[in-house]
Amino acid sequence: MALKSINFKRGDTFSLLCTRKDSAGVAINLTGYTITSTARVGTSFSDNLTVTVTNAVAGQFTLSETAANTANWPISSDASIMYCDVQFVLSGVVKSSETFIINVIEDITI
Repeated sequence: MALKSINFKRGDTFSLLCTRKDSAGVAINLTGYTITSTARVGTSFSDNLTVTVTNAVAGQFTLSETAANTANWPISSDASIMYCDVQFVLSGVVKSSETFIINVIEDITI
């Protein structure tokens, strides 16, 4: 199965609205969870994204990073692939989301 991917222009503000759902597609209440996320390129680069719960009952949260920090996200040739997932911890139980890809593309207008 292919990983889901999003395209993103380096140097822009990164903001991705997400909803955590169970296997039946029902939103999971995020109250009490510790949520973290890292985007990485192999072992050479990683960035811990900011996670903000926007509606705990509806399972909604945002992954974000400032434009100043995404300006440092690596690209090679015309693009670079960053792998990312989200980790949820509740009462010592750790569960991670599926890995997804952020295609980092060079910004033309700077």
